[in-house]
This record gives sequence, structure tokens and C-alpha cells, in this order.
Amino acid sequence: MKGILNREKCLSHLRDEELIKTMTQLLNRWERAFYRKIREITDFYDPYTREVGEGILSGLSGMSFLAFGGFPEAERKRLAIFPEGDKVGTKDFNLSFLQAEGNFKFQKVNHRDFLGSLLGLGIERAKIGDIIVEDYGCQVVLDQDIASYVIMNWDKVNCVSVKVREISPEDVRVPQAKKKEIKSTVASPRLDAVSGTGFGLSRSKTLLDIKSGKVQVNWKTIIDPAYQIKAGDKISYRGKGRIIVDGISGPTQKGRYFIYISRYL
Repeated sequence: MKGILNREKCLSHLRDEELIKTMTQLLNRWERAFYRKIREITDFYDPYTREVGEGILSGLSGMSFLAFGGFPEAERKRLAIFPEGDKVGTKDFNLSFLQAEGNFKFQKVNHRDFLGSLLGLGIERAKIGDIIVEDYGCQVVLDQDIASYVIMNWDKVNCVSVKVREISPEDVRVPQAKKKEIKSTVASPRLDAVSGTGFGLSRSKTLLDIKSGKVQVNWKTIIDPAYQIKAGDKISYRGKGRIIVDGISGPTQKGRYFIYISRYL
């Protein structure tokens, strides 16, 4: 069994220090699960981190893995690592579902406000899954081990008092995303050009923010303004929201490209 896990080989393609740290923790969990013949559950991963993790796990034999985040459409998910032949269900992911309610009629809040108030309790981001924002408050998926603490201590979001209670997975209401369709042309399908069009910002503004690490493509931070965007890419812009590039066509006779974008509202 000795030497079955070649960490250097598993991590050699990674450059981001934080990602290397996270994947090292993943390998530690895999190793424990493998030698002890037990099940290990990771923290919540964003889609990009999960994709990297699944790629690494796919190259290791003897164990199976499964991703789940509380409901099928969840963006942030945990990975379960378990011996081949074992059965793992949704109840094995150590999840709790909470609902926070308050009078937000005169105080507009968003995803960042709810997340910030949770982090203000001293909770790690990795212990929190998806947050579904609604008019009355929000629903949140999180690690079961911190649920009681959150229920007892989470009492305010911005200036609004909230009441928090546990709900069942069946009570989670997955919202239908509201989108605005955008059709335009750009000189090149570069990240700065597409982002500027999608978010209604000047190219100089997006160029600066991209270099500052405020923009992600498919949940990976990209600092190269000339990064080439393709159909299907999801672009997240800190403080601005998210867009999906539905299609790109061209170039036209004038050398420009048509872009079709859906912007989440």
C-alpha cells in the first residue's frame, strides 16, 4: 500500500496556493478514507474547486466519490469519499437547512449581506453552502455541526432582526433565475470587452477590475483582460453580479463579433 498516493503528481498542475492547500486537504481525506475504509466528507466547494477536486479523485483508484449540496441545482457542494461498493445517500452529507426571516420591507439586502452576517459569527465560508435569498429573508444550506450555533446566535442582518429555524430539505425553494437578454457586438471576445458589455461598464473600468482579481470565469479568478471568452462561459463580477455568454458568432465583414448574453438580475 505504501506510496499509493503520489501527492506531488496529483498537485503538479496547480499554481494557485489557496487551491493547492484545499486540494492537499482533499488528499488527506482521501488517504484517511482509503486506509481506514471509512467515509469522508469535504467542506463546501464552489464549482471550479469541485471540478479540480473531482479531476484529482478520478485519477485515484480504490475509492468512489459523490457531490451533493442539498438540492440538485445547488452551486456549492460537498464531496463524499467512500470505499467502492458502499452506498452513500443525501443524508450522509452532514447538512442542515435553515430559514432566516425578518421584515426587510424597508431594508433592501442581498446575498452578500446574508453571507456577511454569517461570517460575522466567526463561521468559515467553507462550512456554508448555497444561500437562497427571498423577500422575507433567506434559506441557507450549511454544515450540520454548526447549525445549533447559528440558530442561537444569528439574530441580525444589517439592521434587521431575524428569526432562524431549521427546515427540512423538502422545504427548500429553489428560485427561478431572472435574466436580462443582451445582444451586442465587440471587437474581440476578450474578457474585458465581454464583461464591459454584459455589465454595462467601460472597458477601462473592467480592465482595471480584472487585473485587481474582481472577475471570475467559471468560478476561477482571471487577471488577464485578453482572456478569450467562449460560449457557455459564466462570468462573475464582484459587486456587479453574474452573466452567462449564451453564444458568440463572427467575425463579421467588419471584423466584429456578435455576443449573446444573459445577465442575472
